Amino acid sequence: MRSATFLTAALAVSLVTAGCSTISVGTDYDRTVDFSVYKTFDIVHQQEMRNDLIRGRIDGAITRQLEVKGFTPSTAQPDLLVAVHAKLSRETHFDTTTFGYGWGAGWGYWGRRGAGGATTVARQVPVGTLIIDVVDARQKKLIWQAVASDTLDPRASADERDRRVNDAMEKIFAGFPPRAK
Repeated sequence: MRSATFLTAALAVSLVTAGCSTISVGTDYDRTVDFSVYKTFDIVHQQEMRNDLIRGRIDGAITRQLEVKGFTPSTAQPDLLVAVHAKLSRETHFDTTTFGYGWGAGWGYWGRRGAGGATTVARQVPVGTLIIDVVDARQKKLIWQAVASDTLDPRASADERDRRVNDAMEKIFAGFPPRAK
């Protein structure tokens, strides 16, 4: 349980604390749904996030994005449920440093000379993934989903975390709601 709590908190931090924003976002939706009929939403967490600061940042950023798009928060019979899921994983990154030098002129075996080398270091990098499901509350049917992932930087300041989570949510919700075709 303690491990799951740490992972959830670390995942949420991942999207908030990336050094350079390398966030990748993918979305999918049910093309048969008319999104114009939805007006209200409520945010639910499928996993317990024990870090109230992180949950507050995520919930606040989602709320701001949906309000800008004309949706209204409602805990009493919302049209949409916005479910937030978090996952932490690790990727192996390789850093290679090369060096070399040379001298001389000429042709063939007696020509140019040189030497060089390379050093490669493998390091584990924490990667957080945030999954946001938008569910039709009456039908209990998934109608839209976003998956975003980014590397973590746990040294970021609170202001930087705020900025990064807001930037991430802006990218996540850029195409929401999908336009009717």
